Amino acid sequence: MENFINKKILFFAPKFFNYEIEIKIKLEKMGAKVDLYDERMNPSNLDKVIIRLKKNLLKKKIEKYYYNIIDKNKNQEYDYIFFLSPETITKKLLQKLKETQKTAKFIIYMFDSIKNKKNVREILSEFDSHFSFDKNDCEVDSRFKFRPLFYLDEYSKLAGNYNNKKYDVSFIGTVHSDRYKVIKLIKEQAIQSKLNVNFFMYFPSKIIYLIKKIFDKSYKNTDIKDFSFKSILKEEVLDIISNSKVILDIQHLKQVGLTMRTIEIMGMKKKLITTNKNIENYDFYNSNNIKIIDRNNPILDLDFIKNDYEEIDLDIYKKYSIGSWLEEIFNE
Repeated sequence: MENFINKKILFFAPKFFNYEIEIKIKLEKMGAKVDLYDERMNPSNLDKVIIRLKKNLLKKKIEKYYYNIIDKNKNQEYDYIFFLSPETITKKLLQKLKETQKTAKFIIYMFDSIKNKKNVREILSEFDSHFSFDKNDCEVDSRFKFRPLFYLDEYSKLAGNYNNKKYDVSFIGTVHSDRYKVIKLIKEQAIQSKLNVNFFMYFPSKIIYLIKKIFDKSYKNTDIKDFSFKSILKEEVLDIISNSKVILDIQHLKQVGLTMRTIEIMGMKKKLITTNKNIENYDFYNSNNIKIIDRNNPILDLDFIKNDYEEIDLDIYKKYSIGSWLEEIFNE
């Protein structure tokens, strides 16, 4: 942790369930001085849709936002410029930022597949270090170093105590791709088996939900009351996971990297049901703790839910903490 003492970091990240704030807090606890900005310029719900579909329509707004940040911090001498899964920054803007931060090391970390963030390819050459949670992206582009995501310190503090849980199976996450279809099938089986469930399904905006309800057949018969349009607090997430025996995780169809939720479940020493078969290749994989299901025909294994969690090697467990994650990324 001594490597972070008095280091100045300019940090850009999208707002995603307050993880960006947790990263900032951890860096500061490790001794760094951190300035955090929303990578997506604090967008409205409409802006979020436009960024995904036609970012160029917001070109002037994006440039104004970044030029203001660059001008505001031009007299600061940062040691690191850290971008987390960028979506709006352009090569031109990065070059302007580099003109005012000539000695800073530029770092990019992707927690989403390049298939979902295609604009990233255009800016990779402006970074000194590149990391991705996606093994496939690392194999396709050798500039990327493979580094899975992390769990927060709070998860390890709540680890253990496997019995007498309020919920047998829980899900907490954003609804995307075919997630709803898989969740619905698992939920139906769980209820038929008289299991207690808690499924929190989040949509980033009502606009996106209504568009899907009109154009996506899988949402045709859904009820708006089944979803939340307000993100869940970290304390609520911790409470649900802590009071659950098994957590359901469904990765994006175009993604092979492990989700944040997967690593968090491992950090809290909980059992996991996942559609991501690539988890078999990770050092913490244990078939007693992790059940892989077919997203096209998900079957709930009642014996898996009944059996208790098995401890894994302590060194492997510590490797996935947020502190170890930051040490590796900043001290490559």
